[in-house]
Amino acid sequence: MGALLQDLRYALRTLAKSPGFTAAAILILALGIGANTALFSVVDAVVLRPLPGVARPEALVDLSGATVSYPWYRSVRESTPAFAGLAAWRQREMSLSGAGMAERIRGGIVSGNYFEVLGARAPLGRLFVPGDEESAEAIVVIGQKLWKTRFGSDPLIVGKPVLLNGVPFTVIGLAPEGFRGTAFGTTPELWVSIGAWPSLATGSFRSLDIHKRGWGWLTVFGRLKPGVSLPQAQAAVDVATRRELAAFPNDTPQDMRVVLQPTLRDAAGFGQSGDPVGFLALLFGAVAVVLAIACANLANLLLARAAARQREIAVRQALGAGRARLVRQLLTESVALAAMGGAAGVLVASWALELIVKMPLPGDFSLASLGPALDPRALGFSLLLSVSTGLAFGLLPALQASRTSVGTALKASSAIGSPRSAARGVLVVAQVSLCLVLLVAAGLLGRSLQRALATDLGFQPRRLTLASVHPGLQRYDVARAGALLRDLPQRVAASPGVRAASWVSLVPLSGGQWVETFTIEGQPPPDKPPETEINVVGAGFFRTMEIPLVSGREFDDRLDREGAAPVVMINEAMARRYWPGQSPLGQRLNIAAEDRTVVGISRNFRTGSLRDDPVPQVYLPLSQGVPRAGLESVTLVVRGQSAATDVGAIVRNEVRKLDPTLPVYGLRSFDAELGGQLLAQRLGSSLLSLFGALSLALATVGIYAVVSYSVARRTREIGIRMALGARAADVRKLVVAQTAAPVLAGLGLGLLLGLAVARLLQGFLFGISTWDPVTFGAVVVLLALSGLAAAWLPARRASKIDPMAALRAD
Repeated sequence: MGALLQDLRYALRTLAKSPGFTAAAILILALGIGANTALFSVVDAVVLRPLPGVARPEALVDLSGATVSYPWYRSVRESTPAFAGLAAWRQREMSLSGAGMAERIRGGIVSGNYFEVLGARAPLGRLFVPGDEESAEAIVVIGQKLWKTRFGSDPLIVGKPVLLNGVPFTVIGLAPEGFRGTAFGTTPELWVSIGAWPSLATGSFRSLDIHKRGWGWLTVFGRLKPGVSLPQAQAAVDVATRRELAAFPNDTPQDMRVVLQPTLRDAAGFGQSGDPVGFLALLFGAVAVVLAIACANLANLLLARAAARQREIAVRQALGAGRARLVRQLLTESVALAAMGGAAGVLVASWALELIVKMPLPGDFSLASLGPALDPRALGFSLLLSVSTGLAFGLLPALQASRTSVGTALKASSAIGSPRSAARGVLVVAQVSLCLVLLVAAGLLGRSLQRALATDLGFQPRRLTLASVHPGLQRYDVARAGALLRDLPQRVAASPGVRAASWVSLVPLSGGQWVETFTIEGQPPPDKPPETEINVVGAGFFRTMEIPLVSGREFDDRLDREGAAPVVMINEAMARRYWPGQSPLGQRLNIAAEDRTVVGISRNFRTGSLRDDPVPQVYLPLSQGVPRAGLESVTLVVRGQSAATDVGAIVRNEVRKLDPTLPVYGLRSFDAELGGQLLAQRLGSSLLSLFGALSLALATVGIYAVVSYSVARRTREIGIRMALGARAADVRKLVVAQTAAPVLAGLGLGLLLGLAVARLLQGFLFGISTWDPVTFGAVVVLLALSGLAAAWLPARRASKIDPMAALRAD
């Protein structure tokens, strides 16, 4: 230990003598280690520890493959001995009102043993017990976030009332800190027992009996008993499923197959929409590459420092220091340098994490809800990474420096030139190839984003604002919902700064879909009824969206009111496919259980996603009383006259005047809606561009350092060459040519790695191929020019060496 402390003191004194080098190295390491530590905090929360507040999560399994009925769940729970407990849940949106505030929240409908199976404990009050499932008592458990934001962390919250969907409930307890259930990215803000669910049910769910066997609506998970393997539990569930099928053949799907999967897998987001784990892995890989380039750069700088310290190392060898002792001393310096970089990296990580948690993941998952933090695990990772980094960039220079020949190093004059270091060339190859990979990834995502933004949507998204309401959650009947849906857009459209407003059931590009079969009057029915996508829209929807009409008219509340002849609009794709060469206007089709007349044809516009070509679409008028749209979530589309118009405030104010208990949610611009589809490209392009620029700067500096060191070591050789007649241009050509070899090798290796990475990015690319010649060509040229510039300055300096001065130099 004493020798180690002595090495550490000496290392710190040595680093203090080179403040410029030390400061630059600490900055480089702080950026690399800090970025990796911040992303480790996210990955730790998302992937490594996805179930906070849950006891022994490795023993939990999901019964996936199908949602099941409440009776099926109860039967299997009571007859399957492989589980210590089976619990069921369902997520539903709810309306929380009271105290002058109304908001839509995410709630969980859970079995009475839900928290018991998860092993969760309440910090305040109590959680549900199995008896709560049997009763219809209106009780609720609230989450930490809701407790803090809505109730001001009230320590007396237990026993207080809340209004859910207009029904009074009593708070009985508080969920544990960080608890978010078992599903990735869907953290409920409160939980209600299955027994109380019928009193909360709205819309079509009000008529459904939870004891009906044919209604599969629950997701089930269980905790394995000690000693029970996953295959044994799967066999037990298969037996229970067959027993249910035999007992209730009319209420159980014949092909029903329940598959057991570790709950940790789904809770960590593997296989989820948007591949959030893959996206995080992409970012983690990018910052790891930056750190690898930083290590290569520092290794090159340390090789140069080791060469400059040859006399010092030779003296220590002459005094009896063995090679192992020298390597240990030099590694101590590297690790001490990395430790200082890691300490600074914690500050960088704190700043970076604040930015990262504000970013949603692809698939509309919020990183903030997953609770990443710089906890002791993250700090431990930072320490381990710092030590590993110090060893990584310090080992090769230490081994090379410890091979110094004592006799040669102690001579008064060095040999002509010096052996070229193959290690330095390999490090340059590594820097260039890794830098090319990052820049190619950034370029592909950037070009993909550019192509996506240039896509013709078929409507004008600028100055469009979206705001959603859910009349059903407030127990509106059809008449009351109809009055709201008629009055609100008129009041909003009449407000100063608003050009138009209308309703839509499924917002274009939001990913929603409603498909129905239909038949066309006068056409022979096909063997299989055709299907088409349906959307329910309000009067003036196409005018609000600025979607041109091909022919006919759009919906009008005065003409297409309740009780009037049912009408329908279609798009161009529908008209061309089913009425080729003729006008569909006035034609009749049967859809949504009603005969309707085509009154208008709109231009095609993109509905599902930017990747999808326009498909046949049918539009039904909201004013003719479509129950599904009128009592469920509908979105008000508002076009402002200018960007300065605060449309959100106008909508909230008008809704408050009509019904202060009705929540307005999902308030956002259409640009934000569009940005959600391009989130991976936008974030990936910006972050990878940042990392790529940093790696390019590091690689350029590394090449410059290597060439400068080589020129300095070969001053005598260059002087002799010039004394023998070499021109300045010959010297510049010599230096640049020797630098070109590792740069070209790095470009070749980088192209191979870039092609492999491009294939991994294929799911994020839009409108370009994985082998995009523009991207690859631009990156290769950029790196080649950067390498040339890094080598040119030392080469130019070498060409100005005075031969006489060089020959006289020691």
